[in-house]
Amino acid sequence: MTFKVNCDLKSKIKKQKYVTASAAQWELSTNAQESFAELQKSWNNLEIDKYYGELHPSNYRVRRYSDFDYVPNTGEFRPRNHVSYYQSKRQNSYAGGQNRHFGDILPEVYENEFFCSLVEYDFKQFPIPEIYFDHNWICQVHMIRIVVGSNQTTPTTPEGIHSDGYPFAGVHLINRKNITGGESRVYTVDSEQLASLTFKEPLDSLWFEDRLMKHYVTPISNNGDSEAHRDILAISFSLPDSPYTTDV
Repeated sequence: MTFKVNCDLKSKIKKQKYVTASAAQWELSTNAQESFAELQKSWNNLEIDKYYGELHPSNYRVRRYSDFDYVPNTGEFRPRNHVSYYQSKRQNSYAGGQNRHFGDILPEVYENEFFCSLVEYDFKQFPIPEIYFDHNWICQVHMIRIVVGSNQTTPTTPEGIHSDGYPFAGVHLINRKNITGGESRVYTVDSEQLASLTFKEPLDSLWFEDRLMKHYVTPISNNGDSEAHRDILAISFSLPDSPYTTDV
């Protein structure tokens, strides 16, 4: 299985700490297309995020989250035991300061061939010295769907402009159905906007050095009566006891 992105992502990230790529820049082999289509189906099997707490009952978030051990040089990738997701109030004024428990990522995802290749690909785009490639990294994986009720608008990032504190992160659109809005924006640490991209097609993507900048996604709306949602895969990397630890 093969895929490539027709953009020199690594040099751009090294220069400006972020890069975006549209779905049109991706080239997937037939096998990759089939594997990605199977991966997309997994977003129909997420669990309610009870920490989202929107006032209108038709707007809600479902998700899964797990940590994985990842050794870049060998490709070893294995799930860690269940762990809560914690952010400080400094990082997340909306839901920080608490241990949030979500359903674990299922084998149908972390054994998916396209997903495994994407983890490897994302890691290699970041300016990480090769001396760290034989270390055991922590790969944090978030699967998120936000559902919007008929004629409703709901926040995509209710915490506002923020940083999650990861050294490196890739965010990929998995699916988008019957919504408007959802513009992804990246900022300096002083909240000066640098770039924006509205994810409209599967695999529209953003890679960035999360600790060194901030990001935000504008609200999404459902202007009709049909089912509407936005599906996102976020893959992050950190290395404990190194210059690449997570800033909680």
